[in-house]
Amino acid sequence: MNDHGYDNALEAMLRRLPIVAGQVGDRFPLYADPVSGDWVSTRRGSWTGGFWAGWWWLRAAVTGLPSDQAMAREWTCRLAPRAADDTVTRGMTFWYGAAQGYRIGADTSSRRVALDGADALAGAFDGRLGLIPVGEAFGAGPAPKAGVDALAGTVSLLRMAADAGRYHLDGLARSHADRHVQLLVGGDGRIRPEVLLRPDGTPVDESSPSAAWARGQAWGVLGLAACARQWGGNFTEAGCRAGRWWLEQVGHTVPVAVLGRPGAPVDTSAAVITAAGLLTLSEVTADDGWGTAARAIVDSVIGHHLNDTGVLRDGCYELAGGVGTRHELVWGSYFLTAVLAVLTGRVREHPW
Repeated sequence: MNDHGYDNALEAMLRRLPIVAGQVGDRFPLYADPVSGDWVSTRRGSWTGGFWAGWWWLRAAVTGLPSDQAMAREWTCRLAPRAADDTVTRGMTFWYGAAQGYRIGADTSSRRVALDGADALAGAFDGRLGLIPVGEAFGAGPAPKAGVDALAGTVSLLRMAADAGRYHLDGLARSHADRHVQLLVGGDGRIRPEVLLRPDGTPVDESSPSAAWARGQAWGVLGLAACARQWGGNFTEAGCRAGRWWLEQVGHTVPVAVLGRPGAPVDTSAAVITAAGLLTLSEVTADDGWGTAARAIVDSVIGHHLNDTGVLRDGCYELAGGVGTRHELVWGSYFLTAVLAVLTGRVREHPW
């Protein structure tokens, strides 16, 4: 697809925001029904609230309108109470939401929210495990787990805070990243989405998972690419392995939600998360082959799953519970908008 096609897609995604805002009012959107267009929403934002605030920051960065900046700032300030939640997904909340307000919006109030979130997240670091566990906020149970979903946001948020003067957070970020590579990344690049841990940090079950969760692999590609951006070395090697595994198993198409399960719903959010990770690998390795692959994935998403009104269809919220299996997802919309903003040159920083 040419740049004109990306421009049109980006404009459609940005026009979508006020429409969604009118539907959800003062609540955070989660996912929308593909037929009725009605959104399921949440008062506090759940684990996805940062993507809603971040989506507004992307719109504000492109339009430059004070009204868009004010809307983005308002939603970012509403993320602040989430700092108290016992969940590693705070890395997502405060990186994609508040931190992007400062990185692409130059908003100092967003910087404060992001740094407060980083401080709270760092407080959950478990020295015995060498990482920040998944946490109990969303019913994960008291046993510690390592999970890949928030790796990119957590590492990037802690490194931002370290650069802002919280120097001790640099070591925490590196330990968190190292342990996740050890626990979750296979030698062939396949990602284990999560693992239950004993008190000494060893995994309870070291067998390979029987099925591959597409979005887990996507989060892994993005997370490892984020680590490679910070430290290079073995993280770059691991990120490239994970990226190659994706391209060998999925190619440039939109994957089914569980790889190897024909007939399962597809997940466009997994595709665009992977595209973001591949663009970062292209930057880190100076190999545009990764960028070419990312653009091919985006072309497939736009060509088959995005309509003219900016609705990104066919995201899968939770297949096992049958929740939002063919829906518009707020994080999928965020990542597609972010990737398009970078590909069109409207945003220079990678907002992921």
